[in-house]
Amino acid sequence: MVVSRLNWGPENDCDVETATSCRRPGHHVDPMRYVSLGTFPIRRPVHGGQLRVNAVHRVLRGCGWETRHVVVTPNRGARREMEAGDLFIEMPRSFRKKMARRKWRSDVAAAEFIAGSKSHRREIARFLDGFRPDVIALEQCWLWPALSEYVETCSPEARFSIVYSSHNVEQEMLAQEAIAGAEMDLWSAQRAADIEPDLAAKADLIVAVSEQDATYFRKLNPSVVVAANGIWPREMPIGLDRWASRFAGLRTALFVGSGHPPNARGFLQMTGPDLGFLSASERIVVVGDVADQIRNDPGFPRHGGADKARIELLGVQDGATLSALIELADVVMLPILEGGGTNIKTAEALYNRKPVVATTFALRGYEQFKHWRNVRLADRPDDFRDLLVQALRSEPEELKSADIAQLDTLLWTSTLRRLSEQFAALPRRQRQATANAANGRGRFLRGLLRRLGLIGKS
Repeated sequence: MVVSRLNWGPENDCDVETATSCRRPGHHVDPMRYVSLGTFPIRRPVHGGQLRVNAVHRVLRGCGWETRHVVVTPNRGARREMEAGDLFIEMPRSFRKKMARRKWRSDVAAAEFIAGSKSHRREIARFLDGFRPDVIALEQCWLWPALSEYVETCSPEARFSIVYSSHNVEQEMLAQEAIAGAEMDLWSAQRAADIEPDLAAKADLIVAVSEQDATYFRKLNPSVVVAANGIWPREMPIGLDRWASRFAGLRTALFVGSGHPPNARGFLQMTGPDLGFLSASERIVVVGDVADQIRNDPGFPRHGGADKARIELLGVQDGATLSALIELADVVMLPILEGGGTNIKTAEALYNRKPVVATTFALRGYEQFKHWRNVRLADRPDDFRDLLVQALRSEPEELKSADIAQLDTLLWTSTLRRLSEQFAALPRRQRQATANAANGRGRFLRGLLRRLGLIGKS
């Protein structure tokens, strides 16, 4: 998760290396077509999932692909964040009330909604028939109930591959959150256990964000590749003089986080709630929705005097402001203890050439930087605080040219550069035909009736 906002960018934003890897086998007159199915819009990405999906589309578009995105969400305002030609499905008010009453997560609720709505599954099927994608990607697993039915009922002319674009191992992550025993978390974990293994086993390719995730998925499907999370070069900073004046004479440690509860828990466990270990000239600057969670934590007010003097809870900022805060920061901190997949904010911290104080967990997926200069790691709160103080009170080592060159591997154009070639090489599936023509016509008729909602699934 980060809070910067990035637009789609130019259609041809592949670099030379990426453009070379975009060349696919065979001689296709028409461009390859890619559609992703997810539970959030991606046109103006904010959190990590949006940033990743947006980046995949940008890189593929830069390689000449046509891309579309399908969204199923309870968020009516998300319609404004859709590209022309994409499909937006809003959960109706009655279902939103049910979701709120049962305290369902919106992404898990999307699976429940689409599984129970024939009309919306047909709407997705019509969209796919019209776009005729070569590759259909599930961004996370939640819309598999719609796609699995499409596999059974699509037009005989349809030719496509199915990709599970995994952001983490959903069933493991949600099982961890259910350990506390909350009924809604147990329900979410069960839904993930019902959906994710089936999708993983039947996908033509799984794209994982780390080797750890890939190892798990290879137990279900041998066709797994790793495309790590990355970043785009940050925006030009705005308001640099204003922020420099505000923090004049201070040493600052920057923490950027979404409202995902593990972000606040990690921060409070590793640094607080008592920030008295910092001097009067040192500040922690918190950006993103995590600031509200820290502010509202019951333990935070108990140390209000010391903490208020040593922390700046800035909340969500635009990309240009975040760039200014990164530019001015003396340290970037990553007190991450739990969660799934990998963290885009780790790639940002490394790429921006600032000293980093992090947990070992925060560097999963970026282990090549574990022993890198200016990276300090600690997994115990006391050690983390000591390293944070050391970093704030010392000057960073100067990066060498080899270090700087390694940072370019963190860019999306590097981490995703092989996807176009890998997608193009996948086998194209079609609706399974029966042995004889009569049975084939019967299956087509049953599929058509099922698509029209006139018969149920057998």
